[in-house]
Amino acid sequence: MVADSSPPDATRRSPTRRALARALALPLDYVGPEPVAGRVHLHWPVEGGLLLRVPRMSHLGLPPRQNLLYAAHAFRRMAPSGAVPRLHRILRVSEALPWGALLVDAIDGTPATLPADLPAIGAGLAAIHRLPVPDRRAPFVDPEDPLAYLLSVSRTQLEAARDRLDPAARRILVEEMAWAADLIATGPRRPRPSLVAADTHPGNFRVVSGGRAVLLDVERPVYDSAAVDLAHASLPTSLAWDPGVTGAADRPDIVAFHNAWRMEVPNGLADAVRPWVLPYRRLIWLRTTSWACAWAARNDLAAALSSRDAATAGLAGRLARFVDPAMMERARAGWIGPDAFSAEELIP
Repeated sequence: MVADSSPPDATRRSPTRRALARALALPLDYVGPEPVAGRVHLHWPVEGGLLLRVPRMSHLGLPPRQNLLYAAHAFRRMAPSGAVPRLHRILRVSEALPWGALLVDAIDGTPATLPADLPAIGAGLAAIHRLPVPDRRAPFVDPEDPLAYLLSVSRTQLEAARDRLDPAARRILVEEMAWAADLIATGPRRPRPSLVAADTHPGNFRVVSGGRAVLLDVERPVYDSAAVDLAHASLPTSLAWDPGVTGAADRPDIVAFHNAWRMEVPNGLADAVRPWVLPYRRLIWLRTTSWACAWAARNDLAAALSSRDAATAGLAGRLARFVDPAMMERARAGWIGPDAFSAEELIP
C-alpha cells in the first residue's frame, strides 16, 4: 500500500483524497496522503504504480467535462507511440471532483538533464509524430490555417500587455508579428499536419531506465506541423522554463536534438517539416513570449519576484527573463543575423 505517514487529521480530512478513493472503489490508504502540486494539475499517487491527474484548470479554456475528455483522447491517441503514460480510467466530473481526474501510469523516471537527454526527447517526439493522421481529427484543435491561428493566439495574448511593455521589447514583438503576418500573406498556409503535443519543454519529460524519454503532459495536442514540438522543446525559453531541468544546451546540442528526431522519422515527414522548422521556431517563440508578456501585464511582477513563496518568485523570475529585451534578442539570433540556423543544419 501507499505509505501514509502524515497525521490522521491532515490526511483523512482531504475531501479530494476521499472522493478519489470512492471513485476508484479503493480503501483510502491506497491513495497517497498528499498530492504533488503542479501549475495545472494535482498529482495523487495510487498503489500499483499509478497516478491520478486531477485538473485545476483548462489550458484551452474548455469547460471541465470537455477538458477531461480532450485529455483522455490525447492519452489514448498517443498511446501507440509508447512515449506517453497509459490511460487506465476516467473519473467523471462530479460535485466532489469538479474537474474529474485521469488515472494513468506513474512514470518512475528522472527530470531531463541538458544537453545529455535532448536526443532522447527528440526520439520520443518522433514516435508521436510517426503516428498516422486520421481522417476524423476531432476533438483536437485542427486549424485550417495553422499559421494564422498561432499569430492570432499571440495577438490576443499581447492585447492586454501592449501598453505596459518595455519599449525595446515592444519593438521586437512588433517586428516579429509583422514578419508572421507577411509569412501568412505570401506563403503556403497548410504545412503537413501531424499529431503534436504542443507543450514539449524538457520539464514535461521524464527519462526512464534505458534512457527513453516519456512525455507526461499531453492534455492539449493539436494537428499541426511537427515543427511545433521541435521548436517548443528546444527554444531558449523552453530550455530555461522548468527549474527541475538542470544544465544548458548550446548550438551543437540543438542540432543533435533535431538530428535525433530526423533519424527516427520517415524521409517524407522530414522533407515536409524541413521548410517549416525555422518559421515555427519564430512562431512558437512569439506565442510563448507573448504569453509571458501577458502574464507580466496581469500581475505585479515586482511583488511576485519578491514573494516569500519560492514557486511564485521562481515563476516570476523565469518570466521576467523571457520579456527582457536582451534575452529576446539572444533567441532571435537563432533566425536573424550571421549565427542563424539553417533548415538543413537542423534537419539534414
